[in-house]
Amino acid sequence: MFGLPAWLLVFPVLGFLVFIHEMGHFLTAKWFGITVKEFGFGFPPRLVGLRFSPGGTIYSINWIPLGGFVRMVGEHGEAIEEGRYVRQKPEKNVILVRGRHSYPDFYGLFAVPRDASQEDIRRSYVELVELINLREPERRDRMLHTLQIAYSELSNTEKRAAYDELIKDVEMEPADPPDFYGLLEVPSTATQEEIDEGYQELEDLINEKKPDNRAGLIRYAKHAHSVLSDSESRAYYDRRLSAITPKEVSFATQSVLKRAIVLCAGSAVNLVFPIIVFSVMFALPHDVPSGRVVITAVAPDSPAEQAGLTSGDTVVAVNGNTLDTHADLMQEVISSIGEPAELTIQRGVFITGNPAPQPTSGSNEIVTIVPRVRPPELQVVDQVVDPTRQVSLADARRYNSNLQVGDTMTQGAMGVMIGTFETQMVERDFSVIQAIPMSFQQMWDVLTLTRTSIVRWASGGPDPGLSGPVGIARVTGQVAEIGISPLLQLTAIISISLGIVNLLPIPALDGGRLMFVVIEFLRGGKPISPRREGMAHLIGFLVLIGLIVVVSYFDIVRLINGDSIIP
Repeated sequence: MFGLPAWLLVFPVLGFLVFIHEMGHFLTAKWFGITVKEFGFGFPPRLVGLRFSPGGTIYSINWIPLGGFVRMVGEHGEAIEEGRYVRQKPEKNVILVRGRHSYPDFYGLFAVPRDASQEDIRRSYVELVELINLREPERRDRMLHTLQIAYSELSNTEKRAAYDELIKDVEMEPADPPDFYGLLEVPSTATQEEIDEGYQELEDLINEKKPDNRAGLIRYAKHAHSVLSDSESRAYYDRRLSAITPKEVSFATQSVLKRAIVLCAGSAVNLVFPIIVFSVMFALPHDVPSGRVVITAVAPDSPAEQAGLTSGDTVVAVNGNTLDTHADLMQEVISSIGEPAELTIQRGVFITGNPAPQPTSGSNEIVTIVPRVRPPELQVVDQVVDPTRQVSLADARRYNSNLQVGDTMTQGAMGVMIGTFETQMVERDFSVIQAIPMSFQQMWDVLTLTRTSIVRWASGGPDPGLSGPVGIARVTGQVAEIGISPLLQLTAIISISLGIVNLLPIPALDGGRLMFVVIEFLRGGKPISPRREGMAHLIGFLVLIGLIVVVSYFDIVRLINGDSIIP
């Protein structure tokens, strides 16, 4: 497209997969009411950002088009004052009355809506009186005088009606109410016991510091305590807070279950996406190659030879799953590494002059075979001295006629060479009821294949084909040149890998953060300190970057040498 290299498609592929991963975190965070500061497509620096409400989430598009991010309040364990409000100074309330608008804002002064009841106004008046009493005499008298004028205007029914008519078309912003929770240093969800303890600690602190206005401070603290201790007064106060100033809800203060759901949501989306892709591909009419999967050679002393398989035999099915091509056989065998597998066989032989094998039996046979985890690599020699390391030239050439003395005979888990004969394209499509279970099976096959490959590698087997960004870009370009359908399949497979890897308990990944949540649960709700957790995630991030650099180095070496990225 546009004459650009096909490998550049790795950017939209990875960008899309990371973006939907972050979308999972974003939607679940919003669902639980967690404050999301920013949801970005791509990585900073920011190109453009939109915010649809004051203090709301910023939706941004960034310059680096690789995925996205969700910035939640408290996501890194930092201390967040949930439900705290900026302490309101009485000077600010008075300024609202003194000329910010064409008319004095009495409602703004008392921090109440225009439909507030007389009792609501009285409560606010008492709060402001207590707050103003903390000031020095000259300023206090002036403020109280202004406050008394406003209160008298709103306390008289006729005066209030006239005032409401006067300001009906005037936009005015109410002030924030005083921060009683912040004063007592308790959360907005504090119990009565916590409120009592907060008040006592504040009173002790005031008595210890002995400020000049100690009596006024203690009186104000008592007023705050009385408001929060009376259920009716507190309910009214909470309504004012929630109506006037939106509070931030921290990720760190959520329950273990909610945090676990948010952390797992990204990987869940990455695992759901392949199911959708595979289901659509199975449901739509599509052409698939189909032919006879034939054994063309059998390695000496291999599981295949021990099971009685010979050149010319056709493998019809493995564990009851029918085969279309030899690639299906490879996938089924790898999924059964180290475990017995039942092969449905139709006997046959190769006849000279005929490229395709000829059946020698009209009925099928069931053969049990155990694929090896670590197939041997044998050196071809004229005379075998050590059968565990050597193979004779005659036996080796029965398996691979091109081998010479001194070569190494490598073989697979079964010890056979295979091919697909009489291949033809067959159009297939399945109902939705069939396609969805098939998509789950396809996902399971991919996961099983990955697990088996890693286990073989850990046991000293062949490289499972681990690749970094360079290798993924190379493979993406090669697959894209084949067609859209293979590219979608590759995208689905990468999505599965992204979902699984992110759940690994490695610091800096979602699984690492989930690990700290689990540790907190096991410690009875006592979290690890944010500093230690942050350091662990930083170290994990640096290690991951190091691994990516190392894997990318080997990818580049393979490219320079002309080798395949995937072994």
